[in-house]
Amino acid sequence: MIASQLALRYAEALYEIAAEKEALDGVEKQLGIVEETLVEFGELATLLYHPQVPLAAKKETITKVFGPQVDDYVRNFLLLLVDKRRETALPAIIREYRQLANKARNIAEAEVTTAMPLAEGDKQALAAKLSAVTGKKIVLNTRVDGSIVGGVVVKIGDKLIDGSVVRQLETLKAALLKTEVSKIGVTY
Repeated sequence: MIASQLALRYAEALYEIAAEKEALDGVEKQLGIVEETLVEFGELATLLYHPQVPLAAKKETITKVFGPQVDDYVRNFLLLLVDKRRETALPAIIREYRQLANKARNIAEAEVTTAMPLAEGDKQALAAKLSAVTGKKIVLNTRVDGSIVGGVVVKIGDKLIDGSVVRQLETLKAALLKTEVSKIGVTY
């Protein structure tokens, strides 16, 4: 909980700078570059996140690796995280920043789980339907999970719509177990 509050506080600070400079999209893209680089080059992430690596080495690495790819204020933000020893919070900060930027742009991310991959037309139709319901532009993040058997599970923020076959079967089972045999017209 404290870590997420910390990440939100740093994300809000960066968001305010980006909004002031009218660069919400640009900063989000630059943070995406940082995130992708750290994922692709695990050694770099290890160096950046390791507590025994000297701060000067971390700062020099950030400047050399990301200096030409990001604006000065984004690089300075990354250096500030190192100075405050908060670099391990960077993935959470990036996630929080995206949420703040999306909220400002009236965009909601929907986590969609299906048993089989959705066709592009189905994705567009689902996004349009969810957009109509929420009043926001919807960005779908889809994943496939065969354990739901069929149907779709949608999570937008803290709202969950579970239309999976597994859930429907569980509901039916619970209803059947609650129903007394004599109430459905069966006699002994």
